[in-house]
Amino acid sequence: MALSSHVFCDHCGAANREQALFCRACGQSLRLSAATANSSTLTGLLTAQAMLKQRYLILGQAGRGGFGAVYKASDLEFGNRLVAIKEMSQSTLSSKELDEAVASFKREAMLLAGLTHPNLPRIYDQFMENGRSYLVMDFIDGETLEDRLQRLGGAKLPIEKILDIALQLCSVLEYLHTRQPPIIFRDLKPANIMLMSTGHLYLIDFGIARNFTPGKDKDTTALGSYGYAPPEQYGKSQTTMRADIYSMGATLHQLLTGEDPSETPFQFSQLHLRDERLADLESLVMSMVSVDINKRPADIAQVRQSLQNVTMQYTLGQTLPRVALNGTSQTLVPSMLAPLPLRPGSTAVYQPPPAVTPVPVPVPKTPTGKRSAKRTGPPQVYPQANMLYVCMGHSTRITALSWSPDGKYLASASYDKTVQIWDAANGNHLTTYKGHTGRVNGVCWSPDSQMVASASDDHTVRLWTPLTGKTEYVFGQHSGGVNAISWSPDGQWLASGGDDKKVLIWQARASTHEISLSYQEHTALVSTLAWSSDSRLIASGGEDHCVRIWEPNKVQQKRSFLSSLFFPGQSQKILRGYSGNILALAWSPDNRYLATTSSDYQVRIDGAQSDYAVTTLMIDHSTLKNALAWSPSGQHLAIGGNDKLVHLCSIATRKETYSYHGHSGYVQSVTWSPDGSRIASAGVDRTIQVWQAK
Repeated sequence: MALSSHVFCDHCGAANREQALFCRACGQSLRLSAATANSSTLTGLLTAQAMLKQRYLILGQAGRGGFGAVYKASDLEFGNRLVAIKEMSQSTLSSKELDEAVASFKREAMLLAGLTHPNLPRIYDQFMENGRSYLVMDFIDGETLEDRLQRLGGAKLPIEKILDIALQLCSVLEYLHTRQPPIIFRDLKPANIMLMSTGHLYLIDFGIARNFTPGKDKDTTALGSYGYAPPEQYGKSQTTMRADIYSMGATLHQLLTGEDPSETPFQFSQLHLRDERLADLESLVMSMVSVDINKRPADIAQVRQSLQNVTMQYTLGQTLPRVALNGTSQTLVPSMLAPLPLRPGSTAVYQPPPAVTPVPVPVPKTPTGKRSAKRTGPPQVYPQANMLYVCMGHSTRITALSWSPDGKYLASASYDKTVQIWDAANGNHLTTYKGHTGRVNGVCWSPDSQMVASASDDHTVRLWTPLTGKTEYVFGQHSGGVNAISWSPDGQWLASGGDDKKVLIWQARASTHEISLSYQEHTALVSTLAWSSDSRLIASGGEDHCVRIWEPNKVQQKRSFLSSLFFPGQSQKILRGYSGNILALAWSPDNRYLATTSSDYQVRIDGAQSDYAVTTLMIDHSTLKNALAWSPSGQHLAIGGNDKLVHLCSIATRKETYSYHGHSGYVQSVTWSPDGSRIASAGVDRTIQVWQAK
């Protein structure tokens, strides 16, 4: 939540401007709300430095209303993380009002608790204290889209900004609509869209959101914001996912025209954008606000596809070529397109119609074990049907990618000695970290997404804040280059491996960052390592042709000759059978299996804590595979390599189910979004490509 003043309606809970006389959502008087709030001794009166639950330090009030308040607070148990705390009094409401308020409060808590998306605030806690209910969530330092429009004083946002907002809304609505059961937001409007200074947005206020129930004639309760809600939301029929499409259309119409839909509900003037590149946008928005449900786009994915094509045409001045095939017009498949060059610092969006099946791009084989020459000129990509956006900002090959656990950001490391932070919702560049003096080999996020750790050839691991680039700590205990870095999921420890053949375990949160363990069982440099999801085990591998799985809490610092003789391999398991260097490894989400790839062209899966037989995946083994990533569900493995492809393999069948052909160079790193819907891949071609998982 933003630290700005709002009045909340005590009838429906909607946020309103402080000067408003009546609620924009339900029309109730707000003066009564204010009077009730002022006279109450039980709500909205927490002051700065007050403490809740012996954990949350109140910093100030972000909003108020007759039903309660919203506070900005510091979470003292989690690194002074900023949070927003919603408060609801249960002592100043009538029985009916209390039932409605409690239902809305619990609905928002239960819905958000089970959702993870970059454009949704996270829920951290829910509790009661002194007769009041509290909900703890992300603090969003920004302003509502409604406030932004008012601040512009009648001026309109640039088209590029409107398209960016629209695509971010599509992303979060598509996520909600594809849950089981689907979630309908039902209150999409500028007042419920929070904008950060970076351009990232959040959808807020799930008070009237509901699960879609097939077969119902109409909604139990008619709720919605006047002018933004479709006719069916007022009790005439059951709302479907197309209700959110209508509300999004009404919001886009307002952004494009400046006309407030609440002044003329269900009536939208024809758009006249005076730019032929936006003709498809005009027809799309007008179809979205159709009173007839069946005339609206079928689903939000269709809206997203149309908007991506509009964005590509508007920003790049071109659409995907079309040719006549058997007398019909059809979009060219990606393999028929020439590579598309990107400008430095740009983000491009591509989206051919989904019915087209990509044909594999023929890729010439390259000598293995050799690094390609440094590339000059603009990076090139091959547009793909499921490509969402492409980021370019590094001057040479990208070595590592990491998706933040909250799903909001991507971090990319490179030979160019930098780490760059990107907005995962739209690919916008946010920060470039330039603290290293050597190439950066690894990057990872803290579990709370508040810090980044990067490992470099300059013999250091650096801890820094992602959006400011401020260095918080420099760890310099390795005697050679640092090749790998991993943060334990419990947030307590960092593991780093390097050219000095060591894996160092050190404190992540303590100010001293003391070394807890120096693991020295490897006989050659350590190139890759990872913690298990329960923070109990570490898997590490390198140029000694084996993978070691070990438990830091049980490994002795130094083992005597007799101990090694009589108790070989104690507290560890060694995976053998490799004749080459270990290039990458990854734990399955349930910690049962470990996937590895090596320079002898193996891609295999071993039992991490059992004698599970080694499984070899049925993919092309004629080129090196450099990168591995499990899907969050554990059902698929993404594999990137020197064939310039990313292969998706089914764990159940061990067979390839899809291959991604967007890169023009070796793929060095792959990572899944936390919700499993997207994959990011990067490598020698200097691009980061984000695409929908098949």
